[in-house]
Order: sequence, then C-alpha cells, then structure tokens
Amino acid sequence: MDELEALQTIGRLIKEERLAQGLSQVQLAKQAGTAIKTVRTLESGTRRTQEINQRKLEHALGWRAGSVSEVLKGKSTFAPDMITPDDMRSGDESRQGPPRVTVPSAPIARASHLSDEELLAELTYRMMHRNRG
Repeated sequence: MDELEALQTIGRLIKEERLAQGLSQVQLAKQAGTAIKTVRTLESGTRRTQEINQRKLEHALGWRAGSVSEVLKGKSTFAPDMITPDDMRSGDESRQGPPRVTVPSAPIARASHLSDEELLAELTYRMMHRNRG
C-alpha cells in the first residue's frame, strides 16, 4: 500500500467510525482534544498529522493505540479497501499483528504519561498556537 492509499484508508476509517458513533467533525475534535482542522485533514486523506494527534483520535474513537500508524506505515495485513473500523479496535493478533495496547480511560493529563516524542510534539503545537494569537 502506498502512502496516498494509506492516508485515504485512514480518512475513510475515521469518517466511518465518527458517523457510526453519531459524531460531527467538531464533536470528534472536541472529544479528542484536537483542532477541527486535524479531523478534516485526516478525513480528507491528503496529509499526515502529528503522531500525538493520531493517538488522541485513536483514543477518542476507541481504537487500539498505534493502529493509525500501523496503516500509515504499511504494517496492516489487509488490503486498503478491506480494513474496517473494527480492525482498528481488534486485539486479535492473528488478524492485526501487534498485541492490543491498553488505552487509558481518562485523557492524559500529565506530561509524565507521554513519551518524549509525544511531549515534544505537544509542546511544539502549543508554542505554535500561542504565538499566532
């Protein structure tokens, strides 16, 4: 699967799951703690977004941590048109690959709960938005 196919697949999956949960793009963005632009960008299937935002959306949608990255990096064993939102939740190692990672039930509120990469991405995002205002 090439990068464009992977991006389009992620966009389709996010939209399907969002609609299945009865959420608007604005509601999903709010629930995930991301900008509406992030949801629109991912659903359009045209560009990647920061990994921290991918994780936030995975959590908001009830998907396995790292499931978006698996598809984007071509680690999914399914053809792009065969992947479903259920595959993003599935912990069945025989179907999806890596074991299921437990996602905390509450949003991450402390920097100590983030990896160095996630913390750097979050700080960069906040600094960029603080300087715009």
